[in-house]
Amino acid sequence: MQEYILLMNSKDAIVLEKGKVCNTKFGKIDTRNVEIGDIVETKKEKFVVVKPTISDLLKKCKRSAQIVMPKDASQIVSITGLKAGWRCLDAGTGSGFLSIFIGNIVGKKGRVYTYEKRRDFYEIAKKNIEMCGLNNITIKNEDVKNFRERNLDLITFDFKDSHTLIKKAKNRLKKGGWLVIYSPHIEEQIVAIEEMRNNDMRIYATVENIQRKWKSIHGYTHPEPSGILHTGFMTFSRRAF
Repeated sequence: MQEYILLMNSKDAIVLEKGKVCNTKFGKIDTRNVEIGDIVETKKEKFVVVKPTISDLLKKCKRSAQIVMPKDASQIVSITGLKAGWRCLDAGTGSGFLSIFIGNIVGKKGRVYTYEKRRDFYEIAKKNIEMCGLNNITIKNEDVKNFRERNLDLITFDFKDSHTLIKKAKNRLKKGGWLVIYSPHIEEQIVAIEEMRNNDMRIYATVENIQRKWKSIHGYTHPEPSGILHTGFMTFSRRAF
């Protein structure tokens, strides 16, 4: 399995594969004999070597479909109370970012099952999962409508017409388990809420999570003028009976 390190200083950070000579914008960096805590110097910069977090590794992962952003993934964790040991299902996988985020939290005693029917997306997500070193994620190149997992703590759906699987999802959740529908369009949330009501699920909330970065230069502080504000809506519900 590949091993990665993070080189950082007060201005920059870069994730590199350990055990090779890497060409970077700072020049060639030899990572064959470096250890955590070492100082690495190039002609341009000096870095300290640290162990990358899952957030660092995700920045290096390849993207195919639009990902669930960290701000939305963290909202899922905050509202559901996701923790170690949970059994989760995520579909569609896309680039695998949400599955990786969840898998990192549920840990070795937990499990994530993720479905992606497009072969090209599946291959990218599979490599991303492997790069992040998570062995508790099972990725399947299948349509999620055929999913077989039961006794789940959390199900997250991010695909067109995901409301059509709400009844099946409810029956595969533990009592009190969470179902989260993610979509960039409010229309999908409207039909999802109606279907949740038809299946006697407790609807917690529909939310849109907007964040803005700020910057301060030479004593002048204001929001950054660019950036993606709207990414998607999420409806949270729980199985009652």
